[in-house]
Amino acid sequence: MRQACKPQAGESNTMHSNREDQPEEPDFTPTYEPEPQKRPYWKRAHLDWRVWVAAFFIFAAIAVYVWTVDLSVVPRV
Repeated sequence: MRQACKPQAGESNTMHSNREDQPEEPDFTPTYEPEPQKRPYWKRAHLDWRVWVAAFFIFAAIAVYVWTVDLSVVPRV
């Protein structure tokens, strides 16, 4: 039984011997309509929950800063 991996004596590896037998380079040009570009993130950021959580914490920090008169009021214990 002949092994498929090893060429016999006097034969060459036919898989790589003839350049003409090899297929041409693939054509990567798109054959479909490309998808429309998404809007930039800063235009659709208000739909993301993380933006609203960050905005809430920023507003809370500003509110605490203003209500405590520049953090000069210290809570009494």
